[in-house]
Amino acid sequence: MYRILLKAAILIFLAAGTISCSENGEDETATENGVRLIPVETVEVVDGTFDDYVRLTGTVEALEDAIISSETSGRVLSIQQRGAYVEEGETIAQLDDRLIKAQYNAAKASFDFARDSYERLERLYADSIVTTQDFDNARTQLDQARSQLNQAEKQLEDASISAPFTGRIVSRLINTGELIGPGQPVARLVSSERVRIVTGVPERYTGEITEGTESDIFLRALGTGAIKANITYAGSVIDPETRTYAAEIEIDNPDDLVKPDMIADLQIKRTTLEGVILLPRTAVLRNEEGSSVFRSSEENGRKIAELVTVETAAASGPFIQIVSGIEVGDEVVVSGMRTLSSGDELNVLNTTTNLERIEKLKEQDRPVVSY
Repeated sequence: MYRILLKAAILIFLAAGTISCSENGEDETATENGVRLIPVETVEVVDGTFDDYVRLTGTVEALEDAIISSETSGRVLSIQQRGAYVEEGETIAQLDDRLIKAQYNAAKASFDFARDSYERLERLYADSIVTTQDFDNARTQLDQARSQLNQAEKQLEDASISAPFTGRIVSRLINTGELIGPGQPVARLVSSERVRIVTGVPERYTGEITEGTESDIFLRALGTGAIKANITYAGSVIDPETRTYAAEIEIDNPDDLVKPDMIADLQIKRTTLEGVILLPRTAVLRNEEGSSVFRSSEENGRKIAELVTVETAAASGPFIQIVSGIEVGDEVVVSGMRTLSSGDELNVLNTTTNLERIEKLKEQDRPVVSY
């Protein structure tokens, strides 16, 4: 009985080990000569064009965004509702202007009287009937009356608080019936038909990223594709705390979908290189000795893995430039390297060109912050 139980336990243990190996061995098998056969995916190396991008994040701002304040005192008779669209010059809030109108009418009457007196004395002075002092006094009174009229006219205009630009009222800061004074905020007015994305560019890119540089904009909240635009402003000074300089990109916003303070992911083009070799980043293995890739070599009609050292250069998103170590026409392993070693035989499950592979990765790639 004991022997039977022991045999059963051994069989169970062997079965469990077989299942574990099957799950963790990536379906690797051995060939007749004992060489491991590893399933992989490869790419055929062709040269292509490399756009080197800098990835940054930015914040959306409205081109016109202002807190409208009162320039005079008075009781609020009316104010536009929140969300209302107003044209430039249209009234946002109206103050009680009855007292101001009375002051204006008095100033207008004083001005008219002073002007008539001056014109009458001017004729008399030309005939030497009045003295120079009388004529000068009349001119002075006219100037004073004109100044008082201008002041009253300005106060009357200030009683009607108007929009300095076309936009939408996004917040009301006062209510009808309130008594307000000079400088008190009345409403916030925003024009978002055109917006700008503001970001900070690391100082090491000075001279490469300037006004007119191409960029792709991705708005996280909207989940839309790339919006292509050029940098409209590049700052001339460096922020000593962040070691960056300001950059702005203006875009149209006709549907008002892009909101101020939204986060935008930016891909700003540094340069374009022609005739270079590109590989997916995941194909490059790194250790303390440098970078390397697995290249497929032909031996007796079989594909054998060969670990070769490569020199890398610029990287952007999911791909990286290879300067030396592989050439056009080589076949490079891009998937299945986890258990791969030099000398293993390759069971190629799928192969494309490196550029086709990169295009698929670019479609899946989402911009992130990368300084």
